[in-house]
Amino acid sequence: MQKIMIGLLLIIFCLGTAGCLAQKQVQEPAPKPLVVPETSKVGFSPVDLNNAPDVVKNIASDISKREQATWVQVNGTNYLLASAGEKATGSRVEITDITQKIPAQDFVWLDVKAKYTSVKEGDKSNPVTAVSLNLTSNRSINGVGFEITKTATVTQTTPTPATPSPSTTTPATPATPAPTTPTPAAPSPTPTPTPAPSKTAPETPAKKTTPAESKTELEKNQNN
Repeated sequence: MQKIMIGLLLIIFCLGTAGCLAQKQVQEPAPKPLVVPETSKVGFSPVDLNNAPDVVKNIASDISKREQATWVQVNGTNYLLASAGEKATGSRVEITDITQKIPAQDFVWLDVKAKYTSVKEGDKSNPVTAVSLNLTSNRSINGVGFEITKTATVTQTTPTPATPSPSTTTPATPATPAPTTPTPAAPSPTPTPTPAPSKTAPETPAKKTTPAESKTELEKNQNN
């Protein structure tokens, strides 16, 4: 009988101890998940679209005429593509910085920063910029955001050639030659008039009077 009582007491003691342990385990709060690191930089490498997978090529062709950025994953590799659009002449988008953020447990978000850069004259490279991510962890990306900065020198409209305005420069006034003082002509020598030869009247021959005429003249003188 004593053995039976001792056995029951042992069973009751074991059940009570197990119940206390179970109660303590239920009351303990669950450990808070640790998110480390919260943010980190992500490396990336430029991609030659001529050697990219066909899916990436098709997406690049689709966005080449629009101002757009996108993210695609092919065969475990993550690609970022950005296009300035066909209206942005002489410029393209350059990806400058990628930051990985973990706002919640098992959630990865990428913050991508890019800017417009000028394209050298004659550059015939693809208008779409593509890079591949150099991820060191096996975490899956859940979302990507893009922030593209436009500079003051980049315009999104096709420039219209300026119409040359007529020149307003006043033509130079031709120089007026200084008046020249005419040199007085040397006076021509006045011809000395040659006196006309004088005509000498021919002498009238003396009239020969006859004796009768002489007598008559004498008488007239006397009468007077």
